Amino acid sequence: MCFADDHGLAFLAVLIKCSPNLEKIKLKINTFHMWCENGISSAILEQYSDVWFEHLNKLKIISFRNFKAEMEFVKFILARSPKLKKVSIYSAAKSDQELEMLKVLLQAPPVEIGVY
Repeated sequence: MCFADDHGLAFLAVLIKCSPNLEKIKLKINTFHMWCENGISSAILEQYSDVWFEHLNKLKIISFRNFKAEMEFVKFILARSPKLKKVSIYSAAKSDQELEMLKVLLQAPPVEIGVY
């Protein structure tokens, strides 16, 4: 998955919307692209505010760097997954960003969150 442009985020949102019985998501974020924050990511996710992940119980993200689009996506999933039990995030963020990232993630509904 590449969040370097909003095409990847839009594709992921549509793919998930078309998979209502999805139980697990394993997402590896592509770290080879230069990052640009363009502010469109939250607008894309707002288009899918009616999407609920009724069966999702595990979320695993590899190479998470705490960029805005990545965090918006995680918050989107957390807010719309009532049966989510376990979130594993393998961080590629700088150590000073990890504390900020944990603060945001721990505000989510009760779920087991591990950052590695």
